Amino acid sequence: MAPVSAVLFDYGNTLIAFGPDQQAAQAEAMTRVLAEAGFSVDEEKLTAVRMSQIMRPYHSGGVENVFADVCREIVELVSDDADGILTQKLMSARQQAFWESVQLAPEVVDLLNRLKQHYRLGFLSNYPCSVSIITSLKKLGVHDLFDAVVVSGDVGFAKPHPQAYAALLDAMRIQPENAVYVGDNWLADVQGAKRAGMRAVWLREHVPYERFDPEPGDLEADAEIASLGELEQLLDSWL
Repeated sequence: MAPVSAVLFDYGNTLIAFGPDQQAAQAEAMTRVLAEAGFSVDEEKLTAVRMSQIMRPYHSGGVENVFADVCREIVELVSDDADGILTQKLMSARQQAFWESVQLAPEVVDLLNRLKQHYRLGFLSNYPCSVSIITSLKKLGVHDLFDAVVVSGDVGFAKPHPQAYAALLDAMRIQPENAVYVGDNWLADVQGAKRAGMRAVWLREHVPYERFDPEPGDLEADAEIASLGELEQLLDSWL
């Protein structure tokens, strides 16, 4: 196997937990903005629309959502928003809720700092709003550990679409055979990375809310780990 010179990471449910608590924080922020404007939204309808938005890139050829559009869809559950003011307020509230609700465990920060001594580090996340992602990385104090940070909202395509991976490889100026991608999502992270020519490590520490199980004909992960704490030993075994 080609030598590993770069370790690339997914974000949600890989470096950070992004599950019910974080989803609830965003729902609460959106509900509050609508309530302040005099509207109430049915919780079940809100949840259904948000899940539809999350899954949409997987059913639309990998085209990523536009953040303003998905926020407008939420507003339009209760009101016409011809002037866009309420949509803008919802966007701001969701951004703040994102970076206030995510946390990075100290041991993950330590791991990134240790890996940085031996590898180039990259970051690729599916999310329609890069401001939310980048601001959170800066607030968590790890943004500058990455040689490149790529968010699907800026690329226009979400993992497993090859353009998402190509954007990160191009930004880092590395060949796929020299990179390892670590992520929790079987389709987006494992299949996407393998199709892009990388080694893929399937992290099983968290349960992704977009659940995809292995199917016949899928490419195999190069390794499976139960926690990020196992990653260093795995990388050492590949030297």
